[in-house]
Amino acid sequence: MRVIGIIGLGEAGSLYARGAVEAGYEVHGYDPAPTPTPDGVERAATLDALAAAGDLVIVLTGAALSPRIAADAAPHLRPGAVYADFTTASPEVMVDVAAVVEAAGARFADVAILGPVPTKGAATETIVSGGAAADVAEVLRRFGSDVELIDGPAGDATSRKLLRSVLMKSLAAIVIEALEAGRAAGCEPWVRAQIAAQLSGDAEAKMDRYETGSRKHAVRRAHEMESVVDYLGSLGVAAEMSDAARAVLTRLGAERS
Repeated sequence: MRVIGIIGLGEAGSLYARGAVEAGYEVHGYDPAPTPTPDGVERAATLDALAAAGDLVIVLTGAALSPRIAADAAPHLRPGAVYADFTTASPEVMVDVAAVVEAAGARFADVAILGPVPTKGAATETIVSGGAAADVAEVLRRFGSDVELIDGPAGDATSRKLLRSVLMKSLAAIVIEALEAGRAAGCEPWVRAQIAAQLSGDAEAKMDRYETGSRKHAVRRAHEMESVVDYLGSLGVAAEMSDAARAVLTRLGAERS
């Protein structure tokens, strides 16, 4: 592939466009908003023109726009061209978008970005699935990305990202809550040390212990989390994550009874 077209020239799109230019590709970009055009990128006047120009068309817009953009772009894609959706649309949407693209004679790849693009740009880690996954993985590796190539259909890469987010986003939220509580209680350094200790060490053993211990002692731990929620309330700290943990433990306890 020689020509890459990028739909969406916001923060992420601009960084991927820059990475594609640096990797030696001819890069075209399109965005209906008056966003700056990155150096080395030829700006297309319309979505139709961008779709027709690219050997690889990358979509980096909001997830809600994904189906509409695919429907608008598909009739203009070159036969055999690759259309790669990098948005955070659901696995079901990715399956639908793939069907639209492939019905038009192009090929599709579902790409899940695993980290904050402003940190690593186009070299951010990715997961790729779908019929054109291998082709897109090759391009991403030229950008410097660590790519996990999944031998599966569209939707598989996105589903992996969402499963990862169950941990990553929830972990970030509970760390925030714990630090806020530590500050309010006047012992933030101690709480930070506790968090650091839990995030280090034998991860596999900890996962097993977290699951088995929570199931075995669910009732007692649910009562403990009730006390945690009450205590955080007395400190003036929102306890959404602690209350959610209480609810999970209560459910697990009911399942054992």
